[in-house]
Formats: sequence, C-alpha cells, structure tokens
Amino acid sequence: MIVDAGDRPHGNAVDNANTIVLREPLPREATQWMNSKNQSRQPLLGFVRTDDGCLALGELYQAESIYRGMNLYTGEQASLAFAKLTWAERLPPGLLDKVLPTPALPVPGIDWLDDVPRNLTGALRSFLTAWYADVPVPPAAPPHAAMRLPAPLLAFYDIAAGREEILGQQDFIKPLDRLEYLQDEPLVIFANENQGVWWALIDPTDDDPVVWYDGGPERLRERERLSGFLLQFALTEAVSTSPFTGFATVTAEVLDRFVEDLVPVPLQPMRVPGDPTRHWVAPGLVAMAADYGESGIWLSVGSRQRSVSVRELWLPVAGAGESA
Repeated sequence: MIVDAGDRPHGNAVDNANTIVLREPLPREATQWMNSKNQSRQPLLGFVRTDDGCLALGELYQAESIYRGMNLYTGEQASLAFAKLTWAERLPPGLLDKVLPTPALPVPGIDWLDDVPRNLTGALRSFLTAWYADVPVPPAAPPHAAMRLPAPLLAFYDIAAGREEILGQQDFIKPLDRLEYLQDEPLVIFANENQGVWWALIDPTDDDPVVWYDGGPERLRERERLSGFLLQFALTEAVSTSPFTGFATVTAEVLDRFVEDLVPVPLQPMRVPGDPTRHWVAPGLVAMAADYGESGIWLSVGSRQRSVSVRELWLPVAGAGESA
C-alpha cells in the first residue's frame, strides 16, 4: 500500500507517527485486496511516496475498519469506507515532517490570560472566540432563561449561541432550555459528566455562586466559583475533544519537564476529572494534568490545528504510555 506524502485531514494520508488513515470513496478493488491479504494472512506492507522515492513503513496492521452496506445475513462485506492502519516503529520527528508536512497557520493566542485575575468572563469569551474561530456562527436568537441565572452562566450561553460544540462534547453544560431545579432544593443542575458520575449544582440567585458536585458519597465543593469553573470547563473540553490530541500517564518529574515552556492558567486546581486537575496553555495548545493518586498523573494535550508544534514538547514523555 502506497500513499502520497502530504497533509490531507479529510483524505488518504499518514495521520501521525505510526498511523495511515484511508477514507471513502475507495475503489471496491481496494476492499477486496485488503480482505484477501487478511484472509491469507499475508503481510500488508506500507510505503509513503516522497520526492526522493518511497519510504518503507514496514508491516501494516488493520487497527480499525468501517464498511458500508454489509449484508447482515451473509456477512459479506461491501465497500470499505474507513480504515486505520498502524505500524510498529513510530517515525522520528524529521521523517514525520517529511511525509506529513503541515502549513504554518495562525493559531489562537494566550492574551486572554491577562484578564483571568480581574475579568474571568472576559477571559472565557476571548478564549472560546479564538479557539473555535473555525466553527461557523449561524444566526441564533438571543438566549432567554426561564429562571434567574448568574451573569457568568448567561454569558457562557451567549458565547455558545449557535455552536453546540462549546456546550461540551465530553462533559456537558446543559442547554438553556433544559436547566432544572434539584428536587426539594433551590439549586439548579447546570452541568453533568458524560456517564453520570457527577452533576454540577449552583444557587441561581448568587451573582457568582459556588459550584457543587453531586453524585458521590457526599456533595463536593469546587475550588473556583462559577466564573472560574466555566473557564476551566472550556479548557478541559479543548483538551479532550480537539481534533489533535495526545495522552500519557506520567510521573510528577516528567510533568514538570513537560510544562516548563507552557504558561499555567492562574486558577485553583479543579477537583475533576482528578483531584487536583491543572491547566497550562501555549499558542494554539491546551495541556491538562489530572492527578489520580496511585493510578498516576494523566497528562493530556489538545489543539484544533495540526500545525501547532507539539512534538518537541511530547518527547520527554515518549515511552511513558502515550496513546496518540
């Protein structure tokens, strides 16, 4: 299998240091050929065509496949719609740059950090506007609340109007029309974890209320009030759901080395997903470290643009359990 060098996020190309991605439309012959290789247990060898010739990747392994039109009765596979193929040895940065060149594009800055000490809602607006600048903003009616709500939460809904991505894809800020009071208490449930591990509560009559987590043995108070929580929520979502992400379980020493050139977000650590959870930023990049005690520190990074240079940052944790 030979793919051309180049950055094609929506086409057939090298996707990262040890992955090729194939996307439809693909010739039916390609499906039949790959199936025959799998059935005969013959190796599938990968190459990347460059200006200097073909770079050998080694034997490819089919990590993920999606087929369109499979016959549920016979099990016959129709056309291959998507495939993720991996190989054993990760390409070093120099070769990866050669087979996956990326254009230098403007990236979101971090000037919004200057507003954190005095205007958290302004910092949130600046961060989200820049981070999701590539997401179209369709016309949307101004948000209207059926109950009194704190100004930071109303501002969050105003920023997110027409862009559901901002409300969360890993965890969620509830849509404005789905806010509800907690039974038997004058508290509003405004956010929740994706599997129901926790849900977040506020007193809607407070200007910048305390955030409480419910769902565990006892109710837990978040360190930052609502305005700080909303910024931290946005940063966590940026790490977890961006198109380009990486993850590793690291020691405290490795974490310290990794964040040396990043700027810490000057807020108290969050209690979720691990306690403590801290954030750092650089232009176009957000990093998060969640401490799970004996399970280690989970370090994650996210960017919406492939052109953000994170390979140099990622080198210190190579071999520490990185997943992407």
